[in-house]
Amino acid sequence: MSFIAIDLDGTLLNDKNEISEENIKAIRYAQDRGFEVVISTGRAYFDVQTICEKAGIAPFVIGTNGATIHSKSGESISSITITKDGVESILQWLDERNYYYEVFTDKAIYTLEKGRKHFYNEIQSLKSADLDADMKELVEVAERQFDQSGYVLVESYHDILEQAEEFNNILACSFDKKKLEEAWNRFKKFDELMVVSSADHNIEMTSRKASKGLALEKLASLMNVSLDQAMAIGDSNNDLSMFAKVGYSVAMGNAKDDIKAVCTTTTLKNDENGVAHAIYQYMENFAVQK
Repeated sequence: MSFIAIDLDGTLLNDKNEISEENIKAIRYAQDRGFEVVISTGRAYFDVQTICEKAGIAPFVIGTNGATIHSKSGESISSITITKDGVESILQWLDERNYYYEVFTDKAIYTLEKGRKHFYNEIQSLKSADLDADMKELVEVAERQFDQSGYVLVESYHDILEQAEEFNNILACSFDKKKLEEAWNRFKKFDELMVVSSADHNIEMTSRKASKGLALEKLASLMNVSLDQAMAIGDSNNDLSMFAKVGYSVAMGNAKDDIKAVCTTTTLKNDENGVAHAIYQYMENFAVQK
């Protein structure tokens, strides 16, 4: 048995935020032959569950950038949180500087109603502007972010802190590169935080003890499976930690060159069923090695 770990956005999901029939067939093909498929994403588990149910697949799920792990049946295996004091410090800083932010728990994605409205309006304004191809794609990625399920709109970050749930992940967004860099540089200094990015308009913060790579390693250990022959497929900075843990890393065709440079190989783009292509190629090579 071996693992196939797959990122969602920009990887398994196409630009319509759907899993193609070709990718679904490839996942089932792998599962039928004894391979454990793991969805590894920055999204919350409840959102991933909705996507997987629609596609008719039941994988393990590493959610919120490694802060949560759920079994194929939906049982919680692991949950790593950020302290309430840490969350308060982060949100206060972001709020004072007018960043758009989202806070992930196991039950909801909390965000400020006024912040969401402002960020949405900014996206709509950019969509009508004359943008280069890269910026146009980034705006489309940001807009698809709102398709996630589980949003709860609040008036103040204090309302978020009053919630009973534990906090797994904080995402902050800005199209201003200098502003985003300022946030990155600030929170990178926090010893208790892991800071990554899944797109050029965001940074994502979890506990230092949480990453996609650490979660995949934990899952493999629990199942007494080596990752030496495992495969991971992704497209972004937040996938680097799981690339480092597996024997066979695959960058999507739509990934940036610095992501492709650290991977074993590159597959087709997410709109070209790149995941299916990678799975079939991997399984063919795996069979030869066996």
